[in-house]
Amino acid sequence: MAADDRNTFDLLRSSRITAYALGALALLAGLILLFWPDRTVVVMARILGILVVVIGFGQVLEAVTTHRSGSYWGLLLLRGIVNLGFGIVLIFWPDVTVNVVVWLIGLDLVITGLLGLIVSGRVPKELGRTSLRWQCLITILVGVVIMVWPSESVNVIAVLVAIMLILVGLVLIASGYQLSKARVTTAG
Repeated sequence: MAADDRNTFDLLRSSRITAYALGALALLAGLILLFWPDRTVVVMARILGILVVVIGFGQVLEAVTTHRSGSYWGLLLLRGIVNLGFGIVLIFWPDVTVNVVVWLIGLDLVITGLLGLIVSGRVPKELGRTSLRWQCLITILVGVVIMVWPSESVNVIAVLVAIMLILVGLVLIASGYQLSKARVTTAG
């Protein structure tokens, strides 16, 4: 077996601990959001902040420990630093951060819908111009609803994020399990 194959295999095997840890944190965050919705804003922001800090720390650590010339380690380092900063903001200023993010989501939907309406004029009728316009109007309506009722939107978003975190947590835990079972096979 080539040395590069062994190094890659060792790197993958050592990633199982990260997969287990991130999977457990994501699963825990999802369950808390699902079963305690009355505290969703602060709980969601702080747990996601912790998760993002752990991810950012892992990315910084991976960038520093796997630094090789010709690799994209600098981008991974930058991504890790950005994630660390965003996670810290989520932990220490959860209410403001969540309200800003929810409002920005609504604004993004409104802008996306308006741009879609503008572009829909160039779509031939037989390719679904009417359908595209309806999609754009619905997107604008959802964006306005989110911006007008941000608290209720946060609750809906919290349930959706909880489901996503539970699924991501289960996938990461399963990935960690698969990585722990991995064996090196030698070509015969």
